[in-house]
Amino acid sequence: MLQDIHQASLVQRYPLGLRYAVGERVYRYARAGGTLVPDMGVKNALTQHIGPTRAIAVALAGASTIDLTVGATDGVAGNGAIAANELVGGHIVIFCAGLTAAINRGIKRNTAVSAPGGAMTVTLDKPLSITLPIGSTGECIASLYRNVQNDVIGWHPVVGLPTLAATVNQYLWLQTWGPIWMAAQLTVGVGVNNMQVVFRADGSLGMHDPVVVDGQYAQHAGYVMADMPAGAQGAPFVYLQIAP
Repeated sequence: MLQDIHQASLVQRYPLGLRYAVGERVYRYARAGGTLVPDMGVKNALTQHIGPTRAIAVALAGASTIDLTVGATDGVAGNGAIAANELVGGHIVIFCAGLTAAINRGIKRNTAVSAPGGAMTVTLDKPLSITLPIGSTGECIASLYRNVQNDVIGWHPVVGLPTLAATVNQYLWLQTWGPIWMAAQLTVGVGVNNMQVVFRADGSLGMHDPVVVDGQYAQHAGYVMADMPAGAQGAPFVYLQIAP
């Protein structure tokens, strides 16, 4: 193994999002966008890169590339600039004119686009099964693991738990599934049937509570695996359920 699950590196050794399993536990390869704190869930700090309703040129069935028009407000800086292969490991949804069903594909490569936007060629992870006619549109997101950070922005989803502390631009593994310990509120796992846990704004765990603001619509994190006698809080051991 080029990079152990408990190592961080300034050299990218695997594709972002690469899955690695050890027994029940599953890990994904990611890039730190800031200083990461272990025991707290880290979030995808990127917003949607491209879209919505960006024009896609006509493409024939069997094609593995499409040409999409990047808008002037797209990209990380909101100025229409997209770096070469910035979207690798991300996703594109294609709305084919005349069809009700959307086409979903992964992104293997993309060409660079300068501000204020323009034509960009996207290489798909699977060829088109139908021809895209005039009027087709699409939108894109980059890899969920391209810029992971500890933050408290409530609309950023948690994508995993760091296996160690890391600094900006380091590559590391995040646990996304299976048994784990992580920072939790004292109410987690206490009380009858209080097994489901959600992520709070800071990436720690809280109980799924339909009344409390930070638990009402919060992102599902997993469930408590075991309590102490008489329903007291254990470690707590949690079965993480983000990406299997």
